[in-house]
Amino acid sequence: MSLQMLLDERAIQQIYIRYCEIVDGKTFDDLHEVFAADATGDYTQALGPGVISPDRASLIASMHANLGPDSNCGATHHNVGNFRIAVDGDSARAKVHYYAVHLGQGDFPGALYSMWGQYDDVLVRTLEGWRVKARVYTCALSQGPVVTSARA
Repeated sequence: MSLQMLLDERAIQQIYIRYCEIVDGKTFDDLHEVFAADATGDYTQALGPGVISPDRASLIASMHANLGPDSNCGATHHNVGNFRIAVDGDSARAKVHYYAVHLGQGDFPGALYSMWGQYDDVLVRTLEGWRVKARVYTCALSQGPVVTSARA
């Protein structure tokens, strides 16, 4: 493995860590640091049929709607690990496990919703650094009322 590949893997890991910081800090407009402008997201398996984000703007809008101050979701805590990253030049494939906890507010004060799953992503190297180009989001297990993190 070359030094460049190790540096790329480290930079890609930092993208996932930054994602957690942005989501937990609810600074969703900063997701340009994680996703390419034309990034697609398939959330069908975890959130239901037809839950697809065709670009970064719709993904950010969804985050504001489902996790923002006017949602049923208060504080969150996201963790990532088990990084499996394969770099091939200016593209990469990553499978990363996540664990996320959401505290309910609004109609669900104090309720806890936890999720365990995987981000299955294609990334591209851009002038700004590595960015997620396509995401398939899956949930292996969950506990609690999903409406604390997604509008019913």
